[in-house]
Amino acid sequence: MNVQEYILSGIVESYVLGLASAEERSEFEKMCKQYPEVLQARSAFELLLEKQAMQNAIEPSADLKQKVFGEINSPAKVISIAETPIRKMNWWKYAAAVLVILFAGSLYWGITLQKKKKELSEQLSDSNTRRAQLEKDLKVLQGNPAIKMARMDGTTVSPQSYTTVYWDTTSHDVYLLVNNLPKTASDQQYQLWALLNGQPIDMGMLEISEKPLQLYHMKNVQTAQAFAITLEKKGGSPTPKGAMYVVGKL
Repeated sequence: MNVQEYILSGIVESYVLGLASAEERSEFEKMCKQYPEVLQARSAFELLLEKQAMQNAIEPSADLKQKVFGEINSPAKVISIAETPIRKMNWWKYAAAVLVILFAGSLYWGITLQKKKKELSEQLSDSNTRRAQLEKDLKVLQGNPAIKMARMDGTTVSPQSYTTVYWDTTSHDVYLLVNNLPKTASDQQYQLWALLNGQPIDMGMLEISEKPLQLYHMKNVQTAQAFAITLEKKGGSPTPKGAMYVVGKL
């Protein structure tokens, strides 16, 4: 059984509102014991109803409070039952109000869950799309005999970091695959350098996000012996000034 589909089926609301059949109630209580997420959904809906009930509570007016306390403090009056007209209590009005609140809570809970489910589905779809595009790009690069690859390993500044450079010796295009680089501060940015005879050549800036395996198309370079990445001030520098995070030879 898909637990999330079971929760989204409306059984939580039906159970809490007392609309579920005896069989459905029995099954739901078993599910609460078996699956913590079902119990959590039930508790969350109950708390939501309680919160809405408190928010919709009407504060009695000051005049009403004075009248009540006035009656309490005044001398007791003997009232004949025969003289007092019997008035039926419109209990159905209160019941209707409670049902409206419960229905609103149920609707809100359902919409929230559907929205969350949609967001997760979109994130998964986006992730699958990016992964498929990345795999496609890598196959093109790896299947090209003109491509030279250089793995750039982490330095002592960040030993766990590493990236991969793909350099097309024909078109001179440079692609950078970020396998693992720490997230930067808002005022800092990584910069890629090509190294030729000890001289650095600016290859462009990187916008690192939390998404794994990011592939960047960097600046072209006619020839290079190695590549390196440094951490610079946002916007970059004409020459390397920050700490070197990764470096690798072709």
